[in-house]
Amino acid sequence: MAVTPGLSVKVGASSEPYFLRFHAPSNRISNNKAIVSNAVLSFAMVRSFKGVGAGKVRNNNPCSIAKTDRCHEAFAAQELVDLLRDSAARGLIREGKSVHGLLLKSSFGDEESVRLFNHVANMYAKCCSFVDAWRVFDEMPHRNVLSWTVMIVGSKNNGLFLDGFRFFYDMLVDGILPDEFVYSAVIQSCIGLGCIELGEAVHGQIVKRGFWDDVIVGTSLLSMYSKLHESEASVRVFNAIAEHNQVSWGAMISGLSSNGLYLEAFQKFLAMIAQGFRPNMYTFSSVLKAVGKMKDDSKGREVHHCVMDYAMESNVVVGTSLIDMYSKCGCLSDARSVFDRNFYKSKVNNPWNAMISGYTQCGYWREALDLFVEMCQNDVRPDLYTYGGVFSANAALKWLYFGRQVHGMVVKSRNHTRVLSLNNAIVDAYFKCQSLEDARKVFDRMQERDMVSWTTLVSAYVQCYQAREALSIFSQMREQGFIPNQFTFSSVLVACASPSLLEYGRQVHGLICKAGLDDDNCIESSLTHMYAKSGNIIDAMEVFEKIVCPDVVSWTAIIYGYAQHGFPDKAVELIQKMEQAGVQLNSNISLSHLICL
Repeated sequence: MAVTPGLSVKVGASSEPYFLRFHAPSNRISNNKAIVSNAVLSFAMVRSFKGVGAGKVRNNNPCSIAKTDRCHEAFAAQELVDLLRDSAARGLIREGKSVHGLLLKSSFGDEESVRLFNHVANMYAKCCSFVDAWRVFDEMPHRNVLSWTVMIVGSKNNGLFLDGFRFFYDMLVDGILPDEFVYSAVIQSCIGLGCIELGEAVHGQIVKRGFWDDVIVGTSLLSMYSKLHESEASVRVFNAIAEHNQVSWGAMISGLSSNGLYLEAFQKFLAMIAQGFRPNMYTFSSVLKAVGKMKDDSKGREVHHCVMDYAMESNVVVGTSLIDMYSKCGCLSDARSVFDRNFYKSKVNNPWNAMISGYTQCGYWREALDLFVEMCQNDVRPDLYTYGGVFSANAALKWLYFGRQVHGMVVKSRNHTRVLSLNNAIVDAYFKCQSLEDARKVFDRMQERDMVSWTTLVSAYVQCYQAREALSIFSQMREQGFIPNQFTFSSVLVACASPSLLEYGRQVHGLICKAGLDDDNCIESSLTHMYAKSGNIIDAMEVFEKIVCPDVVSWTAIIYGYAQHGFPDKAVELIQKMEQAGVQLNSNISLSHLICL
């Protein structure tokens, strides 16, 4: 399960939360059965020593015996802590339950007991058995602030965000004062709930308790405000942090980028570098995403120079982000250079996917499919993103045979055949290759469908001039409870653009008005086109006149309507009005003008 940045983990560090990270043993645990045996032996030694010690109190220093007794107890407890840590990290709930059973039969001092049962609760929470974690917590005779932190973090990690907030409230009622880790954890619950009001309430208490400038708490707060789209508040929190670190800078840059403040994210990145902080791979990824969105290759090259300074171009996350950034900026040669230098022989598919996607986005479809073939020859395993880019390129090239081969690969993989987005892409590729039969087979076998699935199939039949079949599919879609969107309606209106289907088109127009989509630009153009092609010039003009800013498609539809139904003078007049409105003529409009004349 993912660990919350700023709360639990540093890049490259252990996945165990800060608040449970005590001194780890030098050797990692590799054999749980051996550890259980060692733990049992340790307990036996402790009990044996206690028995011997009790009989010699008269001849020895009792303080020395008590001190040695505590040392053996601490040693045994540490071995169990190590095992619980390993069970939590690897999801080994059976081994964890064995240790829990051993603890219930043993006797430790209050301090060690609290520590051990905190780890037991954490183990259950990490193994997705939060009910057991809750039971352990309820049965603990003594608790400390770490006990509550474990439950709040466990609630959040198991998606029980409201329960996490309730633990925080109960903790306050019990008189336990939260520390920075508790505040950081409960802020994550506020993010999960999507509730800015609760987050602001926690923020208020943080200020009163004096944690407002703590870097851990501040980083969690600015992440919360960023994820809940309160960018100004996140910047204020960032500015209030007394001493920044790599994580707080990264969180701020990521927050700005994810909220569309791309220039601000880039500027914060420059400030971070100027203040001597080294960006990690996720920070580079965030700022490169921002630059790609701005399509500013000069800024991208500036970031790239920084990447080279830190020798991170070969990092998969950073290198993939560079390829994506250059592709979005239209600099495919630079993207390919990064790919060839670092990843052409790599078995990791992310850089391959980014390069294929880059070619597809820039219209270099043949190059995208060539690279996919090379990817397969290099034994790099394709995934959903690979196939998505490949089917998009294949649809543009209309290579039916190639598309069938790739579809066969998807079927053989068995991992992706039920993925909705991929099935939609396959249907789209088949119909653009003019193979309605293949498209329909894939659609009929889909176990799950969404509006994209239905709209794609309706559009396929419309573009293949099978209007009545398209309308039949539209009716099936509505019968199954799907509510058409503007794209579905637009395709259906194209199907209705003939005198024989005018009445059906009027019914669709009524549905559009009920759905409140009649003022959508795409819908207005389609309605104008439908009425004009059906010979109903009056209704076509009525719809056209309601359009606030007609585009070239709307003008084309109404001009063609008048031209094709015996009103050439009106068509010429409309062409002149269109030119006066500043809408540029294209070749189709010029042709209609000639037809009118």
